[in-house]
Amino acid sequence: MVSIITLVVWTTSGTFMLMFLAALQNVPVALDEASTLDGATRWQWFRHVTLPMIKPTMFLVLTLGLIGCWQVFDQVYVMSQGDPAKTTLTPAYLSYRTAFRDFDYGSGAAISFVLFLIIIVFTVLQRWLMADREPTGARRGPWWRRRVRQGG
Repeated sequence: MVSIITLVVWTTSGTFMLMFLAALQNVPVALDEASTLDGATRWQWFRHVTLPMIKPTMFLVLTLGLIGCWQVFDQVYVMSQGDPAKTTLTPAYLSYRTAFRDFDYGSGAAISFVLFLIIIVFTVLQRWLMADREPTGARRGPWWRRRVRQGG
């Protein structure tokens, strides 16, 4: 199992690093200069400027990683086919094995559908956890109750 994990990390980490590199290059230099003038340390700059700017990319990478973890198939198929003693059996490979080796197409489709639901639930949960939230005291109410200020 360790060799399969190593292979999956090796094959996907380059893509994820490329996405993070593009996101980091998209952070404006003016924000770095402004935070330096405000007296922010490197940690404060990273936490309050860089992380919020790359948050959409973090969501994308985490979502793709989550989907990739649940759908590992080709590495298991090539390296171990779920053996020894089904220790490397993943949901995607189990679906394939049930449908096309045991010829139980209904159960294979059901496993795939449950895998789909698990991925959707985790993606929605992750989106909810990473959502931008306003502080509790600064809640402004529903959009239809907000009024536009007139004058100055």
